[in-house]
Amino acid sequence: MRLSALLLALVVCAGARAQGQNNYGSIYSLYGLGERVEFGSSQSVALGHAATALRSGTYVNLSNPALWSDQALTTFSAGASLATVRGEDALTDEASVGTAGDLSSLHLGVPLLPGRLGVTLAYRPFSRVNYRAAIRDSLSVEGDMAPYTLNQEGAGGLQQLSAGVGAKVGSFLQLGASADVLFGSQELLQRTDFDDNVFLETRQARVTRLRGITATLGAAVTARNLATDDDALTVAASVRLPAALDASRTVTLGESLDRDTLRAPDGSLSVDGDVTIPLAVRGGVAYLSGLRWLAALDASYEPWSGFDSSLPVGGYDPGTGLDLLSDRVRVGGGFEITPAGRDRRAGVFQRSSYRIGGYAENGLYAPAGEDVTTLALTGGVSVPNRLTGARFDLGLEVGTRGSAEGVLVRDTFFKGTLTLNFGERWFVRRRFD
Repeated sequence: MRLSALLLALVVCAGARAQGQNNYGSIYSLYGLGERVEFGSSQSVALGHAATALRSGTYVNLSNPALWSDQALTTFSAGASLATVRGEDALTDEASVGTAGDLSSLHLGVPLLPGRLGVTLAYRPFSRVNYRAAIRDSLSVEGDMAPYTLNQEGAGGLQQLSAGVGAKVGSFLQLGASADVLFGSQELLQRTDFDDNVFLETRQARVTRLRGITATLGAAVTARNLATDDDALTVAASVRLPAALDASRTVTLGESLDRDTLRAPDGSLSVDGDVTIPLAVRGGVAYLSGLRWLAALDASYEPWSGFDSSLPVGGYDPGTGLDLLSDRVRVGGGFEITPAGRDRRAGVFQRSSYRIGGYAENGLYAPAGEDVTTLALTGGVSVPNRLTGARFDLGLEVGTRGSAEGVLVRDTFFKGTLTLNFGERWFVRRRFD
């Protein structure tokens, strides 16, 4: 137990250290409330994020609370990620490269009735804002042109804290529900740097804090012994309900760190508003054959065209009618092979699980009315550890987003994740005194 806690702390520290990079990612994260972050489990990340129907006794699947009833052991995990994004456009010859790290997930799952009823508490990012853009221009001052660079930087995002329960009803049906708290902030920093040192740098920062609560409902049906005596087919779905968030925005202006808070038209130091996040619908199917191999397929839909906010955000302004948001659609799937299957006496490479997958996504934004498509390949390996009862999961993701035509930007991204998953027996009643 002590060794498991030590390994868990190491991953948390790794995620914190990863946040010390230059922390710039995709320019597309400026739209809406940021780039959506998907994490069901370290297993699903390597399978094209196909998580909705992915049952497992080792992993807690955060995408569908109905599957939390599968828990037989008390499980906890921590994951860290590091992503590099290379952006190109048709207006410049130089490409921008950014690297950002993050703590991808934390969770604790407890079986109240092993294999029948389980509860889970989990943290994971919901969205991320981490972009930087620079525009060169000049300003006429007393008849002379003063060149300057306008730098725009975005940071922050929403976090998701979930608590819920999953229950098995009869032999085939699983149902679950969770309460999900969304909270976080977005900061837009605009710096004006003049080439001539006579002019001082000015900074304007807009910070928006958001918080709200929603719920996720899930269901799954499993049929067993279809083609062989040890196979299973699961069909599942989950729905995250729309979320109404309370928003509070402050604006500061000044030089470097010496900035003053600007007052709103009513004289207050902040502007309050409301933000409504649309629902999310997921559906999936998974087929498992004798613990040696499985296949999973998933689809999700989020109607961001129905996004509503009383405050302007990236790509959306209720005052001017600007609306560049669109419906987000993702389809993904993958395969996993475990050569040893149930044989615990096999070597470590035979008991390891090898995964490959991919996904396609239409983003929640449509600059100039053009859809932005992401195509990516995923893969990974899960290595068991006999000493601690843990599994070390390494996931890789590489893909492209958008195109370098017109006003669009083409991102080429590479992402790696490291997750430690532990399963231990807690609350075991002694047979003898």
